[in-house]
Amino acid sequence: MLTDYGATPFVMYRKDRVRFIAGAEGLQAFRLKPDASTQRVIAGCCNTPVYLEFKGGHWLSLYGALWPEGTLPPPQMRTMASDLPDGMTLPDYIPNAKTQNFGFFARLLGAWAAMGFRSPKMPKTEEINV
Repeated sequence: MLTDYGATPFVMYRKDRVRFIAGAEGLQAFRLKPDASTQRVIAGCCNTPVYLEFKGGHWLSLYGALWPEGTLPPPQMRTMASDLPDGMTLPDYIPNAKTQNFGFFARLLGAWAAMGFRSPKMPKTEEINV
């Protein structure tokens, strides 16, 4: 699920714009540690990663590798570029922020305001232990 740069291509979407048209009952979630603020959700049938959810967040980090060819939205910015493996360089056709910068947080806040400062619930997932 990594790009040629050794990065995970997440696509952040507002929760109110994400729909599962089939298979939601087979989603399973796990946390890397019991007290982790993020949960990773997979399709239980095949262990395919689907999204990462931040506790209390109004967005989902969806795995971009799952989009059918030609349907992935064009990226607008990258964050956490400081986590790249040694020797990797990102193309510069979009901003490559080393951390989550002001522009990133401004977009998150703008999206949350547009949602009426709500955080919709996602489908109930079975918790699995790893």
